[in-house]
Amino acid sequence: LSIMTKLNVEEIDKKYNVRHFIEAPKSKAAINPIQLDAIDFSLLKEGDEHKPARQKLANKLEDSLSKLGFVAITNHGIEHETYEHIISLAQSVCELPREVQKDYLAGAWKSDQENREKTSTDKSGGERGTGFKPKGYWSMKNGVEDSIVHYNFNSIIQSDFLDTTKHKYPEIIEAHLKEIQDYFSQIHNNVLRRLTYLCDIILELPEGYLWENYFKPVDGDRQNSGGGVARFMRYTKMSTEDDEKVGKQWLRGHSDGGGITFITSQPILSLQIRDYYTGEWRYVGHIPNAFIVNVGDALEFITGGYFKSSIHRVVTPPEDQVDYTRLVLIYFADPKDNAELDPELLNSPK
Repeated sequence: LSIMTKLNVEEIDKKYNVRHFIEAPKSKAAINPIQLDAIDFSLLKEGDEHKPARQKLANKLEDSLSKLGFVAITNHGIEHETYEHIISLAQSVCELPREVQKDYLAGAWKSDQENREKTSTDKSGGERGTGFKPKGYWSMKNGVEDSIVHYNFNSIIQSDFLDTTKHKYPEIIEAHLKEIQDYFSQIHNNVLRRLTYLCDIILELPEGYLWENYFKPVDGDRQNSGGGVARFMRYTKMSTEDDEKVGKQWLRGHSDGGGITFITSQPILSLQIRDYYTGEWRYVGHIPNAFIVNVGDALEFITGGYFKSSIHRVVTPPEDQVDYTRLVLIYFADPKDNAELDPELLNSPK
């Protein structure tokens, strides 16, 4: 493993202009965003004596996951200072110039240049592979390309993620590799684990069932291990002309393919959810220091459609926020590779 002194890291941070990320101020636009139900994890305690409290939280969670597919988690246990540190690193990583990105591409420069036969089997390629998806990778509409840069981390909860003799990382990432792993591992091993216990209660399964059978990590055995993809993702402002050509959509409507997605909540009004029943698009309101959590296709399959994997998109922010950067930390938690996504295995009455 590469070992860096504090002085080395300070020099690297200065080289890549690691600095505080400035969030957009609250918008004054006449927008009425949806306020997601917030599940307060400070109330989530283990032990038989706390089972009534867990049932109460599960009842609230059930309404969100079965109707909307989105929920917020507050008091999740990750310090805000830790988030601020990681997002400051994400800012510098996503600002790396293309001449640096080219040595760490997740796939091709353009989506239509990918070897799809390869990417379907090994999850490489710009969308899911480790490394950069460069700006302009996706063709959108009317000749416009996307304005998004993201960097993916695969197998981040495996111990060999830290082995720089096996994996090649940009200098700024290598200098902070352990901190990045620790942040996303907390999401998987702490926040996701406790969330699946509440899902077990909803589905009337033994607590721990979903975790043990789908999401629990097994170090060194990726086929039998739950896992996920961590992502630094930066959206930059489009020109007015391009913005109009794509209908003010920075990322088209889509569902997530994995199990459960965790996104850092932000004041910038850009994320929209399509109502599962009415088709109406609604902005997602900001909840400070919260995770915005949504069901992915895999969990919808596992639950036989009881939990909803809703379509969501990213649109141009209001005028008073449009000059600010949308920068998000995302964790896509996936079931183990050999999991059967069959609701009959659960034998749940839901």
